[in-house]
Amino acid sequence: GPNANRLKTFEIDEDSRANGSRLGGIRGYWVNEADALTKSKPKMRPFEVELKKLIGLYYATNELEADAPAVANIALEGFSQEMAFLIDDAILNGDGNSAPLGILNSGGVVSQAKETSQTAATINFQNILKMVSRVWAGARPEFFVNRDCLPQLAQLSLAVGTGGVPVWLPAGGASGTLQSTLMGYPVNVIEHASTIGTVGDIMLLDLKQYLLISKGGMKSDSSMHVQFLYDEMCYRFVLRMGGAPKWKSALTPYKGTNTQSPFVTLATRA
Repeated sequence: GPNANRLKTFEIDEDSRANGSRLGGIRGYWVNEADALTKSKPKMRPFEVELKKLIGLYYATNELEADAPAVANIALEGFSQEMAFLIDDAILNGDGNSAPLGILNSGGVVSQAKETSQTAATINFQNILKMVSRVWAGARPEFFVNRDCLPQLAQLSLAVGTGGVPVWLPAGGASGTLQSTLMGYPVNVIEHASTIGTVGDIMLLDLKQYLLISKGGMKSDSSMHVQFLYDEMCYRFVLRMGGAPKWKSALTPYKGTNTQSPFVTLATRA
């Protein structure tokens, strides 16, 4: 709203699927006729996302303004792309202070351990299988990877007898899709993923579990007064937005002990 700088709401406080913990404490009972009824209720937690400020500043000489009037449009397009890049980066890597809280810095991430004696800076099929096994049942995730991972992902295979079958299906090939897949999940190559061998190089994420807010879109203003003595025009670009993962912690399943999440990463392989 016009007089607010944050979104305040509530989320169900659930960190376990055990009886008495589902949906923050809701519980049903099988009963016989005339048995006493037992009450239960959900537990809620406050969830708050604060607007952050993203800015860009650009000076252009009046000569440039007169001789190349398209420069203002070039700057507007350039800063729009830069801000979009920084927002994408913040969704993954934001510190939660000056920038939105990123997924990798939140408490809801599950980090799958590497295999025993696994070689540094490698990805193997067991890593992928175990990452998939840690995904929350309600998630609809996709893989997000650094381009450095592609040579190894493309060579992953599942041993069958004395042979094997590939597990990476490139776009337009055996998958018959417009996007490469791995274990049936789409694979997105992004600049913001970490280099191979470090946390964040390959991630299985459901971005619908990340809340992003904005206010008013990107504002563009110009002034000749800021750099008047230098005969320059000043352009300023401002965007107010914020974001945070909806999950505060990983989820303990109803059966089993390995925690689950809509945000799964692979631990460092050093």
